[in-house]
Amino acid sequence: MEKIFYNKEGEAAAYLAEDYRRTIYLWEGLAVAYLFDENHIYGINGKHLGWLKDEVIYDNDGARVGFTSSTSPVPIAKAKAKGEKAPVDEIRPRWSAPPFPKLGFQAADRDLTEFLNQGRVSSHLDSSSQEA
Repeated sequence: MEKIFYNKEGEAAAYLAEDYRRTIYLWEGLAVAYLFDENHIYGINGKHLGWLKDEVIYDNDGARVGFTSSTSPVPIAKAKAKGEKAPVDEIRPRWSAPPFPKLGFQAADRDLTEFLNQGRVSSHLDSSSQEA
């Protein structure tokens, strides 16, 4: 069963697929991250993004970024229809994980979608548009 993650406003932003990689998809269907060793969150690009601890997503500084329905600090909104799952890019080699941070109760400054987008693999279109 998929686990839905909500942002700090209580809106569905991502979900964890129970596939063999435990892939995390943005609500629109783009695979951006995956779970490693139960609580490490790595981007598809290999970057260590944060931690999943007690159904809360923390960034590498220990700030809370995402929540499940049972851990959300605000009422959750009814989820819109999810986008179709896009194919998963080849997972890049993992970077070293930073030390486990002191977990705080404060919410992170950035939104869950912005946080998870750090794990995206740059496409050829992204790089060619930057060169122009």
